[in-house]
Amino acid sequence: MQALETQTSVEVNFSPLTRRYTLEEFWALPEREDHARYELIGGYLFMVPPPNPPHGSVASRINRALMAFLLTNNIEGEVYFPREPIYVRAEGSTYLEPDMMYVSRELEQKMGAKRTSADIVFEFISRNTNVYDRTTKADTYLALGVRELWLVDPWNTVIEVRHASKAGEILVWKVFSYSEGQTAKSRVLEGFEVSVTDFFAGLS
Repeated sequence: MQALETQTSVEVNFSPLTRRYTLEEFWALPEREDHARYELIGGYLFMVPPPNPPHGSVASRINRALMAFLLTNNIEGEVYFPREPIYVRAEGSTYLEPDMMYVSRELEQKMGAKRTSADIVFEFISRNTNVYDRTTKADTYLALGVRELWLVDPWNTVIEVRHASKAGEILVWKVFSYSEGQTAKSRVLEGFEVSVTDFFAGLS
C-alpha cells in the first residue's frame, strides 16, 4: 500500500530577507499550540519559547520586593506583566512583552495611551531564552529608551543590572553583575536593592 503524501504550507515567515510585518499583520498571527509566542523587532519576527521553571517563582519574588519598595516609599508608578507590551508603530514596527516592567507616573504621562518604553524592564532568564534575552531583546530595549534592565538568572544565581549609557554617540549598556553575597542595586529607583543570596534561597 502506497503511503499518501500530505501537503502543508507555512504562513509564518521568520527571515528578514523575505518578510517584514506591520503591527496589524503581527497581531493577526494565530496563537501557537505549544504556548510559545511571537515578538516583533523592526518588523522582523522572533519566536519566544515558553519559560522554564523557576521562572514563575522568580517573577513572584521580584514583584514582592519591588511593590514593597514602591509602597513603603510612596513612589508612584505602575508594575506590568505579560501580556502588557512595549510597542512602536513605525517603519519596522516593534512589539515586545517584558517579563515585568516598571513605568513611572512621569513617563506614563509623557507616553500617553501607547506604551513605547519603560523606566525599568525585568527579564527572568530561562535556558531556552538566555541568548535572545541578553542580546537581541536587551539591545532593543536600549533602542526604545529603557533606562535600566535587570536580567535575573536563577541558573547561575546572578542578577545583572544594566544602565543605559553612551560611548560617544552610540547607545550602550553599562553592565553590573551581582552574585551571591552581593546586593543588586537600581539607579533609576534609588534605594531599591536585592540581596542575591536571599533572593535565590530555596529556589530549585
